[in-house]
Amino acid sequence: MPSPYPNAYTRNHRVTGDGAVSFDCSLDVEIWPWLKLPATHPIVVQTANFWASVESGMTLGTFDPNKWSALVQTEWTCGLAQVGHAVRGDYATIESGERQRYGLHFYDAEDRLVSKMTGQGVIFRTRNFEGWRGETKEKIVKPELAHGFEYAASEAVDVETPAEVFLSPLRDEGQVFAEGLVTKETGLLPGHPYIGGSGDHVNSTHMGEIGRQFGALLLGRPVRNTEGEMVFMHYVELGRPFRVDLVSHDEAAFCFELLVRQVDRDCTSIIMTYAA
Repeated sequence: MPSPYPNAYTRNHRVTGDGAVSFDCSLDVEIWPWLKLPATHPIVVQTANFWASVESGMTLGTFDPNKWSALVQTEWTCGLAQVGHAVRGDYATIESGERQRYGLHFYDAEDRLVSKMTGQGVIFRTRNFEGWRGETKEKIVKPELAHGFEYAASEAVDVETPAEVFLSPLRDEGQVFAEGLVTKETGLLPGHPYIGGSGDHVNSTHMGEIGRQFGALLLGRPVRNTEGEMVFMHYVELGRPFRVDLVSHDEAAFCFELLVRQVDRDCTSIIMTYAA
């Protein structure tokens, strides 16, 4: 299947007899600026998840880029802090009850595991997907060019520039939470130094980074995510405010759970485990 995308993160795809796909990974930081980040950073993990799953699915003919699709759940585990960026990986379809899932593994030049993940998506075939999105957007009040939103300080969420900050400082009103706002102007390339996307909605890479930033605010220090899970119930719209609630924090297990809500709708559940 010809790719509609100008660049490919994975290449040299090899399909095995059992329907799995092995591939090599690009290390070109000019094309993929997120490769400048540490290999286990959530932006890297979730961006690699997207491109490798899409490109492997296109290789197998199981993914059609011309159809509306959405990731509904993903979980991942990262390698050690010192691993390098992936140079190769593999993709497989996993049977899970009545629904199929995919699995990915990435390895660095020394054959160390960089990350592994599974995920499940959905394809919109029959309903008026764009109309449904339009009705949802009409219910959300858009701030005027994000003026007046109070973002946390860059150093508080361990980023270099204000454009990379997605959350406000934490607040506690009987419930610990942060307000959030991701705009097209600062949330996507070239405004954001690392994150790309369709510009249609807040994507899974944004959500992984939102989880990491919340963790940095919660702990008061930089956070290295070691594993996690995200469940997507509804899209979060770009340019519209949302709220991130702390559901639980198990300090002994180094794990916290978040719920992202927009217009009183539960949109994304995020569970993250972090290094001590």
